[in-house]
Amino acid sequence: MFAPSTAIAKKSLHGRTAVFGRKLLIVISQIALVAFAYYASFQLRFEFTLPKDAREMFGESFLIVIAVKLAAFYSFGLIRGWWRYVGISDLLDITKAAFTASAILSVLLLTIFRNEGFPRSIIGIDCLLTILVVGGARFALRAYTEAVERHAGEKNTLVVGAGPEGASLVRDLRQSADGGCNPVAIVDDDISKVGIKIHGVKVVGTTESLASVIARHDIKCVLIALPSPSNKQVQRIIENCRSSRVEFKILPTLGNRINGHNVLGLLRNINAEDLLGRPPVSLDVQAIREKLQDRVVLITGAAGSIGSELARQVASFHPSRLILLDRSENDQFRLAMEFARKFPEIDYVTAVGDILDVGLLRELFALHRPHSVFHAAAYKHVPMMEQNCFQAVINNVLGTYNVALVARQFAVEDFVAISTDKAVNPTSVMGVTKRICELIILALQQQQTRFLAVRFGNVLGSNGSVLPIFEQQIAEGGPVTITHSDVTRYFMTIPEAVQLVLQASTMGRGGEIFVLDMGEPVRIRDLATNLIRLSGLQPETDIHLVYTGLRPGEKLFEELCLAAEDTKPTAHEKIRVLDGGFIDFRQVREWVDELSALATAKNVGGLVSKLQDIVPEYTPSQGLVAQCDVDRHDFALRRGMERAYLVAPIREPAPARARAV
Repeated sequence: MFAPSTAIAKKSLHGRTAVFGRKLLIVISQIALVAFAYYASFQLRFEFTLPKDAREMFGESFLIVIAVKLAAFYSFGLIRGWWRYVGISDLLDITKAAFTASAILSVLLLTIFRNEGFPRSIIGIDCLLTILVVGGARFALRAYTEAVERHAGEKNTLVVGAGPEGASLVRDLRQSADGGCNPVAIVDDDISKVGIKIHGVKVVGTTESLASVIARHDIKCVLIALPSPSNKQVQRIIENCRSSRVEFKILPTLGNRINGHNVLGLLRNINAEDLLGRPPVSLDVQAIREKLQDRVVLITGAAGSIGSELARQVASFHPSRLILLDRSENDQFRLAMEFARKFPEIDYVTAVGDILDVGLLRELFALHRPHSVFHAAAYKHVPMMEQNCFQAVINNVLGTYNVALVARQFAVEDFVAISTDKAVNPTSVMGVTKRICELIILALQQQQTRFLAVRFGNVLGSNGSVLPIFEQQIAEGGPVTITHSDVTRYFMTIPEAVQLVLQASTMGRGGEIFVLDMGEPVRIRDLATNLIRLSGLQPETDIHLVYTGLRPGEKLFEELCLAAEDTKPTAHEKIRVLDGGFIDFRQVREWVDELSALATAKNVGGLVSKLQDIVPEYTPSQGLVAQCDVDRHDFALRRGMERAYLVAPIREPAPARARAV
């Protein structure tokens, strides 16, 4: 019945014994350190040749010095504690104790050895050596303990890149207590850097010797920190990592981390976007800030892929208010939750509504008086819009017309419409409607509002784009479906596209179409095979490729400009501009009236004919042409059974809400 109390007593005794043992060890170590410091001070004072009288003074004063210093250390709490946790406060205590002891010793020793001429300089030298030796010993033990504990469970890590990104990564890895990675080597293709050390880690070679470096240093993880790696460079690094069976991650380029600060936290797995070989986007941040800071900004389609990234990047420039308009309630809710978490200081408004609702548009513009509008709302999926051509025309053309006209009526300073390369020589309803949107923008020029459009290609990772489709197919075990073995597309990452849109918005006088430099077109088959390899699988072995044929409205390749369009360079190397020419607004209003009537009447043939009249270079798909031959009796029957919507384009100066009849 006394066993528990006996066990507790034994445990308590063991604890007291451990504490006593630790204190005894500290006392012994302190005696040794202060003795060494005192002896070294004599050696330094007499230039390492002690005369007899100096040796006698040292022996007679030794115990006094030890006793005074131990008493000083005890009074400042330096006899207890853990050296492994020593910090600046401990160093300050050591300094105070050393100076206190030296002050006492100066009185005692100079009094005791008054007739023998005790050297005063020894007291000063001893004080400095005591601080250096005692403090250095503690910090050395702490550094050793941390190194042993930190590296015990960490993986030997190779950093690719000895530039600022690589240096920041090495520094963060060495300072991180739980990073899991121990940087042991760096490689860089700049030969002049080979042999130098960065934060204590040596540059041991170039990426050409990657495999041998991995084997020689027993590397378990490779971290790529290159400022603008090329497609081939990334692929070569990946192949070396795969053949060496090590894991690898990449640090996004500056263009994809404009708001990033913590380098270590930005590391991620390599994805297909990294294989585009994009150089970082350089921005005139000051010009964008002057345009957006403390201004009211409205974004349509704000919950979509492009719109939401626009909202994030605009928020980083601290507008006075951000109006987020989208008709998807669920997506708006997710965006609002993200903003509440990431941008709590931003005054934002989530407006759920449709760009066809002119009454809502007028209310938003009248209430918030936006200075700038980014119009990203649109139907964009080519095959789906071929099957829903009326809705494509109503949403894309009439919606853009409504937003642009309300923006002009409320004297918005800047209106930026997001366009697409599919508007060039269009073969789809989606493409031709976006081209008409460009013509609307060109027709609305005036001094109060600056209208411009920004045209770019496919955006990797956007909703419904090829990348998430491929990822889902690979996750399901395949096959990966590709429309054609030779189909190519221009690609941009979402952050890259949005950054260039913001940059283009600071340029021009109005009436221009800005074209983003999309680099070289990418073959979709190559994109699919690279993505399969990034997933740790082999194309045609683990995951098969299936070719389904081009869908209605799709082209084998895309173009960024018409043959007759003369693009000119701008101040930004990745943005070109073309003058869209003069478009009569009365002509645009007639087009909108006619398209509205044809869409309301469900007249496919008339709609296609009118689209070709407006955009002569438009070539309708065979599927849409077939719809034009629908039996007229069947059309009349549909008109009797369906609810028809009359989409009324707005009129100046009194816009009216779209109404149903």
